[in-house]
Amino acid sequence: MPYLFLCIVLLISGCALQKPGQAPAIFAEPHAATSFVMPTVKERMIYLARQEWELFGRPEVNYDSEPPTITYPNTVTQGRETLPPFFSRIFMYWYTVTDLPIIGYDGEIRPWSGAFIIWLARSAGVPESDLPSTVLHWDYIQHVLAASSKNSLISHAINDYAPEPGDIICAPRGEAFIQSIHNYNDLKRGPYHCDLVVAKRPGELDVIGGNVMDAVSMAHIKLDGTGRVLPTKNRPWLLAIEQRN
Repeated sequence: MPYLFLCIVLLISGCALQKPGQAPAIFAEPHAATSFVMPTVKERMIYLARQEWELFGRPEVNYDSEPPTITYPNTVTQGRETLPPFFSRIFMYWYTVTDLPIIGYDGEIRPWSGAFIIWLARSAGVPESDLPSTVLHWDYIQHVLAASSKNSLISHAINDYAPEPGDIICAPRGEAFIQSIHNYNDLKRGPYHCDLVVAKRPGELDVIGGNVMDAVSMAHIKLDGTGRVLPTKNRPWLLAIEQRN
């Protein structure tokens, strides 16, 4: 009986503390504090890129050496595209964005760096309308070049813009094709390579890309005093894609 009496007193007391017209506290809707902030699209792309890089054994490519070299921090995990555990990841990138066969006519694994970038974008929530599904870098480069200035992804000449984490930087590849393009205004259909910027420090970017010496690899890209990318012989960067998401 005393317990029942105490419950009744507390219930009446709770009701008495309510403002006129306000529901009793026992019937009020709970107000849970927000405990999780949804990462942005850029943050999700960066997280995914770093995750894949870790899975491949954290390889780093040095473009300053001739030819470029790749190093792994240890000899336990050295991810290469022809090894079964890593080919399964490449298989996933590829068939997320295309139905074309991943094996070429001569039994080779087709270049998959474009598929990797689109897999990152699609997995992070970038819609098809902003970055179309393709295994060719040029297809989405061309799409962004033609996009409105109000689009969530816009293009810049590499010497006019200081890239930030979450942006994409692109360079033509292949000696003959590189010789045919001298600046941003010369961009045309052909072979390209693009990397995602995952970190920025004074004078340097960290970028991650797929199919870089047969792995998901990181490279350190030098910047000038204004934060602009410095092109090199092996990576003559010409284009930056700013991501506003």
